[in-house]
Amino acid sequence: MRRLFVTCSLLACATSVFGQVFDEKMEHWPLDLKINGQILVASDLDDVSVLKELLGERLFDRDALLLFDADTKTARSDAVRGLFGEKAKVGLLKSLSELKQWPSLVLVHTTGALSDTERKTILSAKASFEKLIADGGALAVLGSAAELVSRFHFESDDVQPHAMPGLNLMPDCVLECGFDGVADQRRVLSILAARPRCVGVGLEPQTALVLSGRRMRVAGKGGATFVLMANDRDPVRVRSIRQMTSQRIADYEDVLLDLTQWRRDAIDRTLPVFPAKKPRKPIVENGTLMIVGGGGMPRGLMDQMVELAGGVEKAKMVYVPCSEAEDVGERHGMVSAWKRMGIEHATFIHTKDRIKADSDEEFLAPLKDATGIFFGGGRQWNFADSYYGTKAHKLMKDVLKRGGVIAGSSAGASIQGRYLARATPIQNFRIMAFGYERGGLGFLDGVAIDQHFSQRGRQKNMTQLVNKYPQMLGIGIDETTAIVVQKSNAKVVGRGKVHFYDRNLPVYPDKPDYIALPAGSEFDLAERKVLKDTTKKEDADGESDE
Repeated sequence: MRRLFVTCSLLACATSVFGQVFDEKMEHWPLDLKINGQILVASDLDDVSVLKELLGERLFDRDALLLFDADTKTARSDAVRGLFGEKAKVGLLKSLSELKQWPSLVLVHTTGALSDTERKTILSAKASFEKLIADGGALAVLGSAAELVSRFHFESDDVQPHAMPGLNLMPDCVLECGFDGVADQRRVLSILAARPRCVGVGLEPQTALVLSGRRMRVAGKGGATFVLMANDRDPVRVRSIRQMTSQRIADYEDVLLDLTQWRRDAIDRTLPVFPAKKPRKPIVENGTLMIVGGGGMPRGLMDQMVELAGGVEKAKMVYVPCSEAEDVGERHGMVSAWKRMGIEHATFIHTKDRIKADSDEEFLAPLKDATGIFFGGGRQWNFADSYYGTKAHKLMKDVLKRGGVIAGSSAGASIQGRYLARATPIQNFRIMAFGYERGGLGFLDGVAIDQHFSQRGRQKNMTQLVNKYPQMLGIGIDETTAIVVQKSNAKVVGRGKVHFYDRNLPVYPDKPDYIALPAGSEFDLAERKVLKDTTKKEDADGESDE
């Protein structure tokens, strides 16, 4: 009897390895994902008209405050003043601490080296600057004070400078103005070496850089170079952007940079390697996952979800929309559909505030006893931004521990994997997005999931991913198609096929590097083997079973 008890205990321990492990951390993601207003910097700028191009002309028709130091040349200050209407107020920098009312745009212009008094005056206004930006306003800093908007800046032009704290209005950035090539890049890296979770930013002469929301772009004669510190596995990351000269979508990555993505990658470089060389096996020990490839739900799948969640009378359903917007309104088609089915407990949650997702009990309440969650479509990085590592994330995993069901379509499919595929904030052409690869909510370990698969010709994308990460099982799901996962069994339902990429199998040049299974087929995700293939039946019938 004693031997039987020990054996059962060991089996229980072995089984728990495959349960919903919550090892994602709140501190692995930035808290402040974007700024509400705009911040513009330039160390020197002969053509001040680029200010309107970057900030938008509407701001220049509203109240503005222009502050100059006593040494600013009259010609330069006159050129700046000429951009603004009669509503603009002009004053000296030393009056900054005396301001009681702030307009929607504040411009600070200094020349020459900053004095200690000027530096202290600007730094002392940190709270006021933060409120200006939080209210959707704009701050432009031109001249020698520009570097103060970053988290750290250089004290001098010495070969080995040390970092001075700034306002951190341009969050987690180390800013170097007058940037000119390899030597200055080394200077930036010397600061990043002690602060690897920061992003180095080198701004060339005669160039203005603006941060709007979370995106950066430039205007002027030069560009901006962004740098991340190397570690023992990743080299230095370097990228430059230039002024937009074309509206072609393919060129956006050359002119736009998502600061949150770069901050995420800076954090990621300080964490253990991901994905792990031997990830946990893709097993859903309790509950059910429904992973839909977008383009509509397979017939009968929603009814099955509700039944698994406890049936119409007992189900407690939560819809999680995918949106970058702070407010998504109160009406959602999914919630309305559930209520038409007769489900009394049907609601939604949405936030872009990670602190709220981690600590607001009223917000978290629907998740605490939810029996079913559905993640909507959109851009999957939004889910990672909002919930990764938060208490809400843990409560989502608890739904499965209780035997509930989690479903999602399109973005709501990809987010279910531990690895997050196709999560580039600017465009979504790349299946591997640095900084966001770790961002999946991890209901299913050891897999990378892509959607709209055949319809958008994404087969080669998944080939690239599994070639780089052969330890991952790649899963590409067609539209109106899904896999229903219980334990390690994935059953295919819907009109299309599901493509499984297993680099444990040989790849031949004249054959597909995946296994494509139609409806009714079953695949063991943990053992990576086909349990049932209905392809022959589909060929004989002329259509797939749903």
